[in-house]
Amino acid sequence: MVATSRRAAVGALLAAAVAVLGALLVPLGASATGSGAATVAVDGGRFAGTARLPGCSGAVVRWPASLDSDRAVVLTNGHCVRRPFLGAREVLVDEKRWTRVELLDGLGDVALAARAVRLEYATMFRTDAAVLRLRQTYADLAGAGVAPLSLAAEGPSRGDRVRIPSGYWAEQRGCATTGTAHRVHERKWDWWDSIRLPARDGCAIRGGYSGSPIVSRETGLVVGVANTGYVGGRRCIDSACEENRRGRVVMRRDMNYGQQTSWLLGCLDAGRVLDLDLPGCRLPERRG
Repeated sequence: MVATSRRAAVGALLAAAVAVLGALLVPLGASATGSGAATVAVDGGRFAGTARLPGCSGAVVRWPASLDSDRAVVLTNGHCVRRPFLGAREVLVDEKRWTRVELLDGLGDVALAARAVRLEYATMFRTDAAVLRLRQTYADLAGAGVAPLSLAAEGPSRGDRVRIPSGYWAEQRGCATTGTAHRVHERKWDWWDSIRLPARDGCAIRGGYSGSPIVSRETGLVVGVANTGYVGGRRCIDSACEENRRGRVVMRRDMNYGQQTSWLLGCLDAGRVLDLDLPGCRLPERRG
């Protein structure tokens, strides 16, 4: 996973974490930095809607039927909302939260320092996603020059060009997806239909990209959220690995991954509120 810290000693801290957590918190694509990794230069608009959270990235998203008066929501990874990380099948729903979230304008500058006051949903089971509700409304954000993103109704196909803007770093990667993995495993976590993001094609994301939106270059819609990848070491422990439908497990060098975000749309009640009981909702429910 790709959460990180912005302190001056970030390199030393992350190195120390490797011994305990394997791929967790390790900068992704480090081995590919000198072999085709690309940071896209900043220009107007590409960071619109992105967010900077403690150690992670995120994006302000607007549901299809949201009103200007609704409190805005931020999408990030489930592994970005708590330390220690969530359990293999743990789901958090509707919890109080007080988190500082910096919202960026199109150029990557902080347009608004907002507050998340509610954790609407978070899990690392089947997917790695979290939804935070801000104190501010969409109208408040518009007044500050923050433009939310929208979610695509389905994930990307093999060969689709995507970009991954990191609000944490105010930098961006871009590549073509190479399809999806049936399942991706990392230690005790298991993610379904994960989006492949090849590091050597330009998606050599690093620590701090956790929670970054994966945006279709064709439509401008969010098709996924970046969360983990290859860092070397032990298969399925130090680095994420793939399992196909026949049960064959492989670890792909220089491959990073993102999780599907269209699942969220299938769990919206009247297009505005998450309801895990809706028919067809694929997000896991809280147990007990």
